Amino acid sequence: MDTIHLTGHLTPVPVNSIIWLEGEASYTRVHYQNGTFSIVTQPLQWFEQHLNFVRVHRSAIVNPDYVQEFIQKKGRSGWVRLLDDSVIPVSRNRLELTATQLMLANKQQSSPGDI
Repeated sequence: MDTIHLTGHLTPVPVNSIIWLEGEASYTRVHYQNGTFSIVTQPLQWFEQHLNFVRVHRSAIVNPDYVQEFIQKKGRSGWVRLLDDSVIPVSRNRLELTATQLMLANKQQSSPGDI
């Protein structure tokens, strides 16, 4: 999926322009590559179902293309640092799943068939 239609936007938004998504009740704050954000009336769960992003916390989903590093401290806490230097905490119960999903996303990005 190259674009996604967000409520309140007249034109579809390129998926690769979205760095991460932040849940706020039944709204989602969409953080873009250019440093701006918008608030849409779609819950975070909707994005989790429609995008190949990684849910790292009950209130955050990140685009794996923008993850610079993933830090896990003794299985108790962790965070991801994004290319824009945002630091997003990873909840304890999502540490292992986040590690697996980010590893799989990395493999897909660097598969031998890519040009």
